[in-house]
Amino acid sequence: MFALALSTGLLLAGTVRAQEAPLKFGKLEAKEATALLAVPTADSAAAEVLCDFGQSSIQGKNEGFELKFERTARLLIRRRAGYDHATVRVLLYHDPKGGGREELLQLKGLTYNLTGTTLSKEPLRTEAVFSRKVDERLDEYAFTLPNVREGSIVEFTYVIKSPFLFNLQDWQFQQDIPVRWSEYRTTIPSFYRYKELTRTYWPFALNETGAKAYATTYREDTRTSYGSIPTGSGNSYTITTQALTRRWVQKNLPAFHPESFMTTERDYLSRVDFELERIQFDEKRPPQFIVGNWAEIEKELLEKESFGQYLRATTAVSTAAAPLRTLPDPTERAAAVRQQVLAAVGYSGSTGTHVRNTAKRVVELRQGNAAEVNLLLVAALRAAGLDAQPLLLSTRAHGRIQTELPVVSQFNYVVAHVALPEGKELLLDATDASLPHTLLPDYCLNGQGRLLGPAGKWVNLADNAPHLLYTNAQLMVNARGEIQGNIRQEYAGYAAAEHRRPLPALRQQWQQAHPDWQITTIEASAPDVARPVVLELKASLPGAEAPAATLYLRPLQQLILPTNPFTQAERLYPVDFTTARRLECIVNITLPAGYAATELPATMQLVLPNEGGRFLFNVSQPNPQTIALLGRLQLTKTHYSAEEYHALRELYTKALAKLAEPIVLQRQ
Repeated sequence: MFALALSTGLLLAGTVRAQEAPLKFGKLEAKEATALLAVPTADSAAAEVLCDFGQSSIQGKNEGFELKFERTARLLIRRRAGYDHATVRVLLYHDPKGGGREELLQLKGLTYNLTGTTLSKEPLRTEAVFSRKVDERLDEYAFTLPNVREGSIVEFTYVIKSPFLFNLQDWQFQQDIPVRWSEYRTTIPSFYRYKELTRTYWPFALNETGAKAYATTYREDTRTSYGSIPTGSGNSYTITTQALTRRWVQKNLPAFHPESFMTTERDYLSRVDFELERIQFDEKRPPQFIVGNWAEIEKELLEKESFGQYLRATTAVSTAAAPLRTLPDPTERAAAVRQQVLAAVGYSGSTGTHVRNTAKRVVELRQGNAAEVNLLLVAALRAAGLDAQPLLLSTRAHGRIQTELPVVSQFNYVVAHVALPEGKELLLDATDASLPHTLLPDYCLNGQGRLLGPAGKWVNLADNAPHLLYTNAQLMVNARGEIQGNIRQEYAGYAAAEHRRPLPALRQQWQQAHPDWQITTIEASAPDVARPVVLELKASLPGAEAPAATLYLRPLQQLILPTNPFTQAERLYPVDFTTARRLECIVNITLPAGYAATELPATMQLVLPNEGGRFLFNVSQPNPQTIALLGRLQLTKTHYSAEEYHALRELYTKALAKLAEPIVLQRQ
């Protein structure tokens, strides 16, 4: 079961004995290598982590303090497919304004190869280390360990020194290959306090907290009227205090494999993250809070030129929205404003919570990122007399929001929030014209969003609109078992957005899903984005070459039968749909003259626990020549725990088996 713990790093009484490091670089011997190679790799993976050990501490330096992160790891490469794991990538942060920069130091690597009883060691060469700029704040250093082959054991170690005390290294225990041992330790002096967020679906072998004596030295430069004298002069100071020690260990972790209906993998991997909360060197003085609270973050954002000032800019879009004040219904007015923004500015496809261009420039370019488009929308809604505010959220690919951590980097998207009469509210997005104004893009449906402004609060992003496919078919069967007739399919809610496309593309999509059917005619209608997409077909399923005495019909299997998305017998992680799902089908079948139904599937009704959904199947015979079928599969929740997975999978399994049961016709 998923466990999430939040700690503010309080010092606890007691001490923790010094622990030996689980791994020492360069100390592998032939006997130990033989033993490691003899143990089978879990899941027959191409590579595995034998040990990954990291530790972080804060130490004094010139003019203050710095973070020191040390990592040593050893991996086993079983097969050629695992060679990629001999390449390691390290991200380093730098401040483009202040000039501070993280440093990669003491980088070493070894490749061990065992031949008989002889263990060779080949060191990492300097020319195998490469760097590249990722963006304005991140650089990546990559190195590939040498002479890797099947059965190689690779090892590396490095140190990162960082002047950025807010950037205490996070730690990820689980990887996409099995991990035998992963350990992380931190030693934090009492004058620094971090919020700690632990997420895991696997138990910790060790999770220890303690305290120990701490001392460090830092140097303060001598200052004159000409400035600071370079390092080497000045005074040195030794600070002693207590330090909080933390140790986490997980072992025998399986490889992480994404499953269907998940958000980003970061939401599921075992890890621990940190955020600097406060600094307090003198207990007699109030602490300096770093993280702050949501109200402070909202105030800062709304005052920023790259965000809040954008809302107050006058543009052609906001000017055009002002006359819409005359529309009496606020929901209709909001929809009209959104339509104006959709027509005026296109979406570039980039997410983010900050603008890159001025509002005027975005309107001139007729294109902007999500923040630019939707902040223009907020400003236009206000110009139209509506109570509109920005709402920050994190898309599904970006990860879930942890509401306990007031950090703006958790967000990567902005939408508009409109307060309506009687306490109602409306969320609007102007990046996707295929959706009605009542629906956000499905990738935005991820937990909660943070409303900015005077009424700052958390807003639930779950949407009541389902993903709905409705089928109504009037079919006729002849003595050869050929089925033909009229089929009407309606795609509503989020399913409509997926099918709002030109007729040729719809026809191809339908034919691929129903390869046995032969389409005679097909028509599509989608009057506007607020209504379902309707597909009407005349189609047929071939029968035998000659009449048969016994016919077996499976119309629902051949017409609407979906595949079971839950193929695994076991599931570790929750099932996370973007929205509720419904599949409904009504089929009326006219039998051939001289035939009678001798076997009909039995009626079935299945219900999931906790009102999670249901399946209904009903068959009736209004008259001897007509059979009526009704199938309905409905999931009422968007989130199903791992414990509910078996029931959900069983619902699909039984529902699909029932829809595939034949109707047997006999010639009389």
